[in-house]
Amino acid sequence: MIRIGFHKVPVCEPSARTIINLSPKGCLIFKGRAHIGNGTKIYVAEGAELVLGDNFAISASSQINCYKRIVFGRDIQFSWNCLVMDSDTHIIYNANDEIINAPKEIFIGDKVWIGCRTTILKGTIVPDNCVIGACSLVSGTKFEPNSIIVGNPAKSKKTIKGWDL
Repeated sequence: MIRIGFHKVPVCEPSARTIINLSPKGCLIFKGRAHIGNGTKIYVAEGAELVLGDNFAISASSQINCYKRIVFGRDIQFSWNCLVMDSDTHIIYNANDEIINAPKEIFIGDKVWIGCRTTILKGTIVPDNCVIGACSLVSGTKFEPNSIIVGNPAKSKKTIKGWDL
């Protein structure tokens, strides 16, 4: 039901190690089948929650850094060398010593295909039935369901009926 470190992609380092680093009070939830590719690194910080929906597949050499909450719906397909992070992993203070870059949750809907070398940043919401093009920088919430999302910054560019592998 859950496969870790098996999928190998010819363009990635074959000897790469798959690492899942779950902090003592971090939570990783599998809601069904999951496939985590060779060389993928997943980090869930203390107090953070990472939810992987049914039929979750992440290809080789990708990385998920979860400091707050990241939720993936069902039927998620990642290509290789992708990065997902809900935090800047450091703190920035304004002149009043207030944190101005707090972590923000990420929500990825059902049936989303994420192209190689895509980066998904904190506060992002991707709706259902989308394809994210290779090398896209995905940030924000203004994406249309049933669309191809591409670019830097990424935008919904074309309406689609669906996709299959």
